[in-house]
Amino acid sequence: LIVALVMAIGSLSRRSNSLSLLLAGVALSSMINSIVSLLMFWNEEKVIVIFAWLMGSLASNDWRSIVSTSIIALVGLVLLWSLSRPLDAYLLGDVASQSLGLNLVWFRVLLVTGASVSTGAAVSSAGIIGFVGLIAPHMARWTVGPKHFWLIPMSACYGAMILLAADAIARTIVAPTELPVGSITALLGCPFFLGLLLFRSRTSTL
Repeated sequence: LIVALVMAIGSLSRRSNSLSLLLAGVALSSMINSIVSLLMFWNEEKVIVIFAWLMGSLASNDWRSIVSTSIIALVGLVLLWSLSRPLDAYLLGDVASQSLGLNLVWFRVLLVTGASVSTGAAVSSAGIIGFVGLIAPHMARWTVGPKHFWLIPMSACYGAMILLAADAIARTIVAPTELPVGSITALLGCPFFLGLLLFRSRTSTL
């Protein structure tokens, strides 16, 4: 719902659509963060649980939540996978993809819907775990190339492996205490992101 609201606000301004999306996202993100803070204030007995969710944790999950999360995430993943050929065409740019017959409005709506459904399902179950969505696609691209028919499912597989590895580290590094998974992925993802920025800056100058 928040993503749909951001897109609706961004579409109201035709001159600076990207800027409108960015500002709408920042404003609504601040509003949601304030709501989460109020929930923590009103539920002092569950502050630890809420804080663990904000940091990212798999400790409170059971098989029932795994089944429901997997079904919803799979729906979004299948929708994204069905857009693999349009995504290949979209890499050529707006003008070229439109000349190939791609309807950009419906394409973007379906793309954002699939990504939002999959991401929302994962976040509702495991909390906010950053950098997995940054590391996994790059690893998949190095493995199978840029074709989205293979890139999308391979990114999901790499994301699952990264999450399992981070969860294993979080459960064992200071056992019996369990660290938040999000802190582990951030520690791993930050150097990866900085290295990627340096690599791209060097290749662009060459």
